[in-house]
Amino acid sequence: MNNTELDGFWKLACFEIKAKVGDDVFQRHIEPLKLLGLSDNGIVSIETDNNFSKNFVSNNYLGIIEDALHRALGTQFSSVELSVAVTQEILPEVIIEETAPQKVSTPQVIQSKELGFPLNENYCFKDFIVGPSNSFAAAAARAVSENPGCSYNPLFIYGDTGLGKTHLMQAIGHEALKKNPNVVVCYTTTEALLNDFVESIQKGQAGSMSFRQRYRSVDILLIDDIHFMAGKTALQEEFFNMFNDLTARKKQIVMTSDRPPQEIHSLEERLVSRFQAGLITSVESPAFETRLAIIRYKVSNSNLRVPISDQILQFIAENVKSNVRQLEGALKRVTIFAESFTVGTEPTLDDVRNLIKDMLEEEIQPDLSFGHIQKVVAEFYNITVADIMSKERSQNIALPRQMAMFICRKLTKGSLPEISRSFDKTHATVLHGCRTIMNRMEQDAILKRQAESIAQSLGRSPEELYLAVD
Repeated sequence: MNNTELDGFWKLACFEIKAKVGDDVFQRHIEPLKLLGLSDNGIVSIETDNNFSKNFVSNNYLGIIEDALHRALGTQFSSVELSVAVTQEILPEVIIEETAPQKVSTPQVIQSKELGFPLNENYCFKDFIVGPSNSFAAAAARAVSENPGCSYNPLFIYGDTGLGKTHLMQAIGHEALKKNPNVVVCYTTTEALLNDFVESIQKGQAGSMSFRQRYRSVDILLIDDIHFMAGKTALQEEFFNMFNDLTARKKQIVMTSDRPPQEIHSLEERLVSRFQAGLITSVESPAFETRLAIIRYKVSNSNLRVPISDQILQFIAENVKSNVRQLEGALKRVTIFAESFTVGTEPTLDDVRNLIKDMLEEEIQPDLSFGHIQKVVAEFYNITVADIMSKERSQNIALPRQMAMFICRKLTKGSLPEISRSFDKTHATVLHGCRTIMNRMEQDAILKRQAESIAQSLGRSPEELYLAVD
């Protein structure tokens, strides 16, 4: 096969790779690769600029590259061999990687204009590791950043804490500012918006007008924790009008929440309807491969004086599963220890176990009590435990009560008589409640998602809800 034919197959493979990893990753890590040739036994030789690039591509994207080449070349392909250009060193590439964010964060002062919080310079797309648990949300965020106000407006991202919702949202702001430094980006939280709104009311009509003018003058409005708006009637009224004004003028709105809009209780139906008119996407707990890619990336960009072995990184990724924030916290402890206390020696697995002992203990699932489940379910449905324990049969009380019974049956080792006593109900009532929820979940996607969200709030996998109970 001549070089021209091989280049054609490489371009075909690159088209597929780019679609999978995104433009930013492709430009930074795949495009610089140099195709050297194809051997008689099917080995494709690819050259990288330096050892850093070779290790990073090998650890994170080699499988994707090999899959794409296999589809392009067919039986002619067997594997990829990465090598480093002889004349290149590692340091120049690392310096380029580290200095690039400074240019991106420069417009940050411009975007503030005394409105909202400043964007975190570390929350950019290049620092967001994409995996199966967040790929759709990441793609949607990129689309919004490239064409704000037109693609997916509003964008609603939901998921548990520490999974990257805020990172993605702020990355939209950074990318929009990089393309146009004059765009007005406001990042705020629902709590801060509420405080600002209350203060404006206290100042009278002039304060209310000032509040409206400020928030309606933005080009991109980024709001964290929109679920805290539940039950705040006056704020919901103000935000409804603000929302309509901004979207009518094609100004972009991005929101995050711990649950989808239809599951935010005491949120006005008209707001739920507005939120659902855009794109709703979720981020979930990352799988082992994504967790490992995240901490490998962090290490590769930290310029550590003392190396941390991949065995240790794999140990952290295998055992710290809750969320990305916990994962990064564990890695930070280990890197600080390595830099400060080991006097140039690499930390051992025993060192790491001791350093993150409390995190490892948190990952061990505790036995759930009936009372704790009742409390979590009551909070989810915005009622009280007393309501769940009452004899009230209205739908807004009966459904949460049955959900609590179902969760107790699925996520604890308690017998039906024990669960019955904890609810002060009969054995037949509990059994009927559990069957009712299970049957409805098969037909009602919203109820199914509610049950799964409650399970996640209790620190359990939603899959446990579908396991048979003895």
